[in-house]
Amino acid sequence: MKMLKIAVQMDPIEKMIVNHDTSLALMVEAQARGHEIWWWSPNDLFYETGVVKARARRVSVSLTEGKHYETHETAVRAVDDFDVVLVRQDPPFDMAYVTNTYLLELTKALVINPPLGIRNISEKMSILQFPDLIPQTWVGRDLHALEEFARRFDQVVLKILFMMGGEGVIKLSASDPEFQKKARAFISATGREPILAQEFLPAVSAGDKRIFVLGGEPFAAIRRLPKAGDFRANLAVGGQAAAGELDEIDRAITAAVAPVLKREGIVFAGLDVIAGKLIEINVTSPTLAQELKRLSGLDLPKAFWERVEKLV
Repeated sequence: MKMLKIAVQMDPIEKMIVNHDTSLALMVEAQARGHEIWWWSPNDLFYETGVVKARARRVSVSLTEGKHYETHETAVRAVDDFDVVLVRQDPPFDMAYVTNTYLLELTKALVINPPLGIRNISEKMSILQFPDLIPQTWVGRDLHALEEFARRFDQVVLKILFMMGGEGVIKLSASDPEFQKKARAFISATGREPILAQEFLPAVSAGDKRIFVLGGEPFAAIRRLPKAGDFRANLAVGGQAAAGELDEIDRAITAAVAPVLKREGIVFAGLDVIAGKLIEINVTSPTLAQELKRLSGLDLPKAFWERVEKLV
């Protein structure tokens, strides 16, 4: 395999959590395979007279705390100069994120995941294509309709649609005399966007599951356990990773979602599942690859680059 020039569009490299960050693990593996590594932030990307460019930094990387990167060169480069561009910046998935995908669509580089696919697969909304696989779900802004939905269950979870890591997620009961007040405040805080509500699944107390999907095929699974007193299992809010295995339900969910992922050219996705119900389809910057390797020995970055090298 020839040396590839690889760029990663991501959040600032100095803010990476070294023993957790999947983007860093992907970069370290690419470097070990002899490829040249660059990165830029979304704000470094721009269009100028027919060419999409970025203020990019060539780096060497490692998984060593305190010295996980070294910058060797900073230059404005045409994105077409790169063989592969990884889109790895975190949500919020707002219009800045969307506009950035429009720019990346103008390049000849292999962009992973593809800009159009990232736009088409809204991480929380795309599950609505699979009503038989998901919990009872409601999306909208109508407070009275939301309350009617919530009264069907002991508790519901309200979610802001375009955040991540358990941010913008609360649990309410329709029997709460202040339900309307709390729900109205939640809806108002989102701005103009709808919210998503789902029946609360008590089984989340035993954790949820992240299914890693490469090229539409299930690769592995890992469990996430919520901290005491919280129902959210996200590591960003104190959840803990634990070993997990793919079961028949996981494989069936992946098989159902795979045609959509393949249609959109999604190379790397993370499906979140609670009690056999699909909760989210992550395509912007799926995480937990380092935790997977520590807990199971499975090397997702290696499998990822083996696939990408064939695509190039």
